Amino acid sequence: MRFEGSYEELQEKLIQLNAAGVWKVLNPNQYQFRSNSGGVLNWYPSTRNMTFQGKPSAADELEILVSKILGAEEGPQSLDSTQAAGEAIKKLSAEESAINSSFLDDSYSDSELVIGLVGAIGTDLRVVCQLIEERLKAFSYVTQQIKISSDVISMLGEKPDSKNEFERIDKFMAEGNRLRKECRDNSVLALGAAAVIGRRRAEMDPRRNAYIINSLKSPYEVQRLRKIYAGGFFLIGVHADYDRRHEYLAKDLRMSETEIANLVSRDENEKEEFGQHTRDTYHLSDFFISYDGNHDALKQQVWRVLNLLFGKPYVTPTFDEYAMFMAFSASLRSADLSRQVGAVIAKENCIVATGANDVPRAEGGLYWPEINASHEIVDAEDGRDYMRGEDSNAAQKKAIIDQLIKIVPENLRAELAPLIRSSSIKDITEYGRVVHAEMEALLSSSRTGVSPLGSTLYCTTFPCHNCAKHIIAAGIKRVVYVEPYPKSKALQFHSDAITTHEGSPGVFFEPFMGVGPRSFFDLFSTNLGSGYPVIRKTDEGQVVDWREADARLRTQMLPCSYIEREFIASTMLSTYLKEKPDERL
Repeated sequence: MRFEGSYEELQEKLIQLNAAGVWKVLNPNQYQFRSNSGGVLNWYPSTRNMTFQGKPSAADELEILVSKILGAEEGPQSLDSTQAAGEAIKKLSAEESAINSSFLDDSYSDSELVIGLVGAIGTDLRVVCQLIEERLKAFSYVTQQIKISSDVISMLGEKPDSKNEFERIDKFMAEGNRLRKECRDNSVLALGAAAVIGRRRAEMDPRRNAYIINSLKSPYEVQRLRKIYAGGFFLIGVHADYDRRHEYLAKDLRMSETEIANLVSRDENEKEEFGQHTRDTYHLSDFFISYDGNHDALKQQVWRVLNLLFGKPYVTPTFDEYAMFMAFSASLRSADLSRQVGAVIAKENCIVATGANDVPRAEGGLYWPEINASHEIVDAEDGRDYMRGEDSNAAQKKAIIDQLIKIVPENLRAELAPLIRSSSIKDITEYGRVVHAEMEALLSSSRTGVSPLGSTLYCTTFPCHNCAKHIIAAGIKRVVYVEPYPKSKALQFHSDAITTHEGSPGVFFEPFMGVGPRSFFDLFSTNLGSGYPVIRKTDEGQVVDWREADARLRTQMLPCSYIEREFIASTMLSTYLKEKPDERL
């Protein structure tokens, strides 16, 4: 909205507002009107632009009224009568009395909770939903389940009409892909889930609601939901081994081997841009739980997750959780141009070596930034890849591909060049200058004289086949990882020495289970995380009696914006000073 006159003319035009607040000159280029109800009008004479801020409801009311008075052609819907204008002035005049200070002092206790589930096809997520819903009742939460297939895809597109489970799932997959492609947005189903949540909230009591989204299949969906719900969204990755998932699809859903292979491949990582990418979504989880058919074991995992979310003070990390967090911490020191990977070696529940993927330096170890004579923290001039301006492995792969294309007869290049570029040549890793995290952990162990024989290696990413052979040769007995690495041929090349079945001969490779590195700090730190501080003892030194009935979410998702919280802070301050905000601020 714009006003082309002078400040005096603006005041004269808006003289009705004098009954609802106060004008102030903040500086020569900013004049401000602040209503008693918390709405703020800013006018900038240099640009003639007018903006509205403050408490959202009051700001909206102020903008509507000003738009009507000035006869603006654009803006919110105008008021139709003098009586309505009078009512608006009355609203703007009313000082805000119901200030919810709990939004600023950690006492708010009715935060909503949004839980997303991700699991490979064939993982029975229904039982996970049931256990979450049952447990949340102990915290006085009412749970709603949002199914991406029947609640979102059917709402946004066409509901598949199918004769059997394979056709139903296949058509839902296809329809989801179509919606993503049509909207050119891989997060569109997450937007749909948020819309469903908003609609259902309007029909529910506005206290202690939880929503379970079953299930997410794209990293973009997770990113979008984290943008929308911030600290109120948690992703739970549910792991079930292939044999169990195959059995469920074959026996429970009566699918053929061909149908199972088709769905498993599509679900894991479809080739098309707007397809399903469960494999790339799973490792983004805040929690990783396993379901092998043991209902009691699954129940205990779900209960532990929710106890942590609700601030139970005596839940501490397992060693696996601690070690994986240390591996993640190690990864943060990497300056690799492609990805950050971390690893640690542990023996008898002690961390004995750490590693990250980075460039090696003379005399051992990897490059670290150092303080120079000018007290700047800098990297060695010709050390890390970014200082050289390129990834040597990528540069060499490009050179090889260009050379091969050049050899191809000119009349066939247009046809064969795309095939060469998309071939397995792109998976070559041997030309990189970077030492992989797992290798650096092994080298660190050797430099300090600690044998890795019989130890466990924790790594943030599944080891590549080059690292795998050294892991085997070093005598590592167990490898725990979070993120899959499809390029790795470790299981194929070393099927004689690597197993994915506990108790079988060979180095045991297993996916990580527990609280993921993403949420480790917030949930296990008693007073440094983003949630409220956890108290473990009374002033008299007695253990605090934690009960579900009194518990509240550790990280609260406040139903207000930072602008509203600013207004609350300003109003609280003016109360302390016993003056109105506009007289002091």
